Amino acid sequence: MRLLVFDDDAAIGRLVVRLAVLAGLNAEAVTDAAAFERSLGATPPDIIVLDLQLGGTDGVEQLRFLAARRYTGSIIVMSGFDPRVLEATSTVARNLGLNIVAALPKPIRVTSLEQILEQQRSVPRPLSAEGVLAAIRNNELVLEYQPIVSRHPRTLKKLEALLRWDHPTLGRVLPGEFLPIAEADKDVIDKLTDWVIGAAVQAWGLLRERGVSTPIAVNVSTLNLHDLAFPDRIASRLADGGMPASQLCLEITETAASLDAARMMDVLTRVRLKGMQIAIDDFGTGYSSLKALRQLPFSEVKIDQSFVSDMTTSSDSRAIVKSIVDLAVNMEMETIAEGVETEETARMLEQFNVDALQGFLFARSMPIDDVPAWLAMWMKGGKPASTQTTSSVLSFAMDVRARDRG
Repeated sequence: MRLLVFDDDAAIGRLVVRLAVLAGLNAEAVTDAAAFERSLGATPPDIIVLDLQLGGTDGVEQLRFLAARRYTGSIIVMSGFDPRVLEATSTVARNLGLNIVAALPKPIRVTSLEQILEQQRSVPRPLSAEGVLAAIRNNELVLEYQPIVSRHPRTLKKLEALLRWDHPTLGRVLPGEFLPIAEADKDVIDKLTDWVIGAAVQAWGLLRERGVSTPIAVNVSTLNLHDLAFPDRIASRLADGGMPASQLCLEITETAASLDAARMMDVLTRVRLKGMQIAIDDFGTGYSSLKALRQLPFSEVKIDQSFVSDMTTSSDSRAIVKSIVDLAVNMEMETIAEGVETEETARMLEQFNVDALQGFLFARSMPIDDVPAWLAMWMKGGKPASTQTTSSVLSFAMDVRARDRG
């Protein structure tokens, strides 16, 4: 396993290299941007340790460079600057789709870095783009479905399809671990998204045969939206499966929506013209929220669970949620609150006139075969299936975030 340090202080670089070697890693250090780019090479390192203050450049600029190269390894950021800057940089990196595993203040605590390096050394890393393609061929991928509901009256609004990989040796792998790898190759992410949509269409047909008719939402990668033919591919797949376009909703993360707005507008407008719905996911976590809402043809806003989870104890979160709901109403969009785990939170959201709720209070994600039974019980006011399901999945994907979604 290879580690690369970028710090303009050579002494710090030597210290990190020494600790990495003691942890059993191959390691090297560089002090300038040109050497950093050369050292990345055709086979990037598994771990990058990046300082934020770098003389002629800075850590944020280098993180953007890594995101442009679709780097999928682990990143440790460090800085002796204001702790808020270190935290903000970590957030920027995650919004770029990068895998930040630690943010360390300087001076570095040797024991902390040793623990992080040991953890990283023990992380299995057998995943690859070729492995994702093999998973598609070998039927190792599965979709689970989490209900999105309203309670007055009780209604199943839609199901969100969540991608899982039942790896033959690693067991169940969540999308956050393999989506960045798939997104590093446009052909791979296109094939993966096509599989997800195809599986969702089949699931919709299966539910209809069992008397359940409900829309299905799927998460879409930013890369898919750069393909002008994407709306036609989806429409063709829906037609082949007999699924009306109105029954499919594409979920786009707010970060993705802020990129390449002109091309995104072209693709998403055609998606809407073909009858599909589009939700802006994780709303409130990015930096171009209002611009994205105004420019792009969204039909729904999903309020990020980071605001929902603590709104009963945080006046700031309550104010943000209420503002998002009011904004969506004025723009004639529906609202969905993610991460609803308590009855108190659900009641408060309903008082704010949120249109739909999603979270463990109602159900965890489940196989498609379990949906009819859950729905029958829930419609009768029974105990939420989230406390009865045998599913081992304890959380659902986030963003993709990023990016965690598929």
